[in-house]
Amino acid sequence: MSSASEKTASKLKRLYIVRHADAGNPAEWIGPDAERPLSSKGVKQAARLAAALVAAGTNVGSLRTSPARRCTETCAVIAAALETTATIDEHLANGPTAAHIAKLLSRRGQDALLLVGHQPHLGNLIAELTGIAAIPVEKGSMIRIDIEAPYTPGSGHLVALVPPALLRAPKSER
Repeated sequence: MSSASEKTASKLKRLYIVRHADAGNPAEWIGPDAERPLSSKGVKQAARLAAALVAAGTNVGSLRTSPARRCTETCAVIAAALETTATIDEHLANGPTAAHIAKLLSRRGQDALLLVGHQPHLGNLIAELTGIAAIPVEKGSMIRIDIEAPYTPGSGHLVALVPPALLRAPKSER
């Protein structure tokens, strides 16, 4: 027989929300915005974020990304580091909702989910899940939210906010 704390722990899910890494100045990009790639700075940001996730022992059941190139490139670096694969999710391009996230978290065997997307959509999702508005979501940052079933708006708890500056390489390595 399982205890109440074990039942609660089994319902607790970890949600990692990542804003795509730096993709340069959109005004300088010629072509569709969805095809804008990561800049060299963005490639380094994604690699440092991926290394931090590995160092923390992060294990996610699912990685989902917006179809925009800068998101898929960010997610590919993370997926390779975590030795897993990612899925394109159109909802992340147009603004994921708590209801969509609840559906993903409710899947059997999913204890953790990592999303890669855009502002202002990610900030809106964080506000919907936690009830905390105006959390800064810089390019190349990661936010962790723990949330318990039934995964309703406002039921998430902000656990970590990791801005890219926190993951910057030491001056001797720049």
